[in-house]
Amino acid sequence: MDKRLETIVSDITTAVSQLLQKMDEKTDSANIVRRTTLQAGVHDYVRFFYYNGQVHCFMDGMGEDRPDVEYEGTHFPDAPLTKADIDQMLPLLQEKLKELYSSYDDKPVLDYEFEVDGKFRIDGKFYKLPVLHTTSEAKKTKLLQAIDQYLAKKINEGQYPTKELETFFLAKHLINPALYPETDVPAVIAVFEKIRTLNKHSKDKLQQHQHHITYALRTWAEEKFLPAYYNIHKPSWGLPEFTLKNGDERPAPPEQLLDLLIYAGVTIIRFEPNYSRSTGVGFIEKAKELGSTKATQILKTGSGTFSTADSQYKDPDVTCTANDVFATFDISFKNETEAAYGKALDFICNLLEKDFPPSYEIKCKSKTKNLLPVKGLGKSGTQRFFANALQYPALYPQLQKYAQLAIRQEYEWYNDVEAEQCARPGTYAVFGLALADAQYFPLLQQYLDKVDDEHQSVQNHFLVQFIQQHGINAGTIPSIVDILRCAQDIKPIKELKALETAENMELLKNYVRSLKLESYEVEHLAWFIWKGKKKLEL
Repeated sequence: MDKRLETIVSDITTAVSQLLQKMDEKTDSANIVRRTTLQAGVHDYVRFFYYNGQVHCFMDGMGEDRPDVEYEGTHFPDAPLTKADIDQMLPLLQEKLKELYSSYDDKPVLDYEFEVDGKFRIDGKFYKLPVLHTTSEAKKTKLLQAIDQYLAKKINEGQYPTKELETFFLAKHLINPALYPETDVPAVIAVFEKIRTLNKHSKDKLQQHQHHITYALRTWAEEKFLPAYYNIHKPSWGLPEFTLKNGDERPAPPEQLLDLLIYAGVTIIRFEPNYSRSTGVGFIEKAKELGSTKATQILKTGSGTFSTADSQYKDPDVTCTANDVFATFDISFKNETEAAYGKALDFICNLLEKDFPPSYEIKCKSKTKNLLPVKGLGKSGTQRFFANALQYPALYPQLQKYAQLAIRQEYEWYNDVEAEQCARPGTYAVFGLALADAQYFPLLQQYLDKVDDEHQSVQNHFLVQFIQQHGINAGTIPSIVDILRCAQDIKPIKELKALETAENMELLKNYVRSLKLESYEVEHLAWFIWKGKKKLEL
């Protein structure tokens, strides 16, 4: 190798060395890793950009902002760098950077695993490449011992809740090939399930533990497992796009890792918001594409999270099946009776109580095709199911139970309506009950407290029917105000003119005062009633 390339290698290594030194000085790494034995170091990545002797180094991979280190090396104006030069000097550069990384074996500023990405400018174009991916054997050995001790004391023999930070690191470590080249998938899944069990008594904390597990699984799938079998394109916006490699380009996937990919998909479906469902289903579909018979069965019948007794029911009146992967309830009525709809409601409620995905659709096969008397609702199978069930007043308590289960979580939706007809779970049961009987006005208020009015507008249409059904009086004014608070982009409703009587105006003002609203919220109400705020000055 000629001296010019050796000099460039030296310049890049010096620049990276200065960056690592700066990171060490700026980072209180000793205190950071002291929080848990499951963190071996702080930083695991740097990148550099080389052009005409100048080396710019960055601590992270985000964008092209101001470099953390600028180093002025040697410029060779008469011998511009070529791609062939880079290929020739890469082994030496890797060797020098590896030596540099090894010099930090006794410092926690760098993690047990370390990556360096490079970018060179050649003939006006940018050439990017991964330069180094290595591990510290000393740090890795120490970390593996810490993991074994943690699993033994806190998980296998554990009886108490664990720390979220520990789950954050443990979930990543257990499925990282750099630590465990042969992943023991059943053991890993058992650990994740035990973490959920140990932390089940605090809903908020359990949610965080589940998020860390899901994030680790998704990252493993998209960055470590699937790239061996798929060409992956990451657009500037949206989800990654996967194209299966030719058969001679991809190895045969281990069955255990296909099981882990399926588990990742099911975990996303079970515990992440509805907008992540397509990713979870996609993982299971890719497992099927890669030859997993288990994935084929799951896509057909569900994840297996729920027992057959819970996910299937059949008698002479009704047949009910549920698939949690696609979040569907298939309800087929042979006899249109109160008892049949009651059994279907029990079937749905039982699964919702056991954490069936909170966004779903009901495929209702029935001769009766009722719809709620509310314009603007989507004519979906889900709405038809509830409209049919609402014909039986004896089922109202069951419908209320369903609604309370359905509205527990925010940002979830019925999957068979979209755009202006978008409706959160519980919508049809709540609307129908509130129209049928004033005793369900408190349920309506619970529902309205959870409405995401930026993404749902069906409550606007419900308001008109509610006023026509119940009028404007002391009993309805609180509900009318609550609906208006969730309203967006509606014209003043002529039926609201009845608010202008002296009695109703006093009731309206008293209720608005009790809410202690901000001035802009009061203006919001007045606008939708009168297209102005003067009449609602408090």
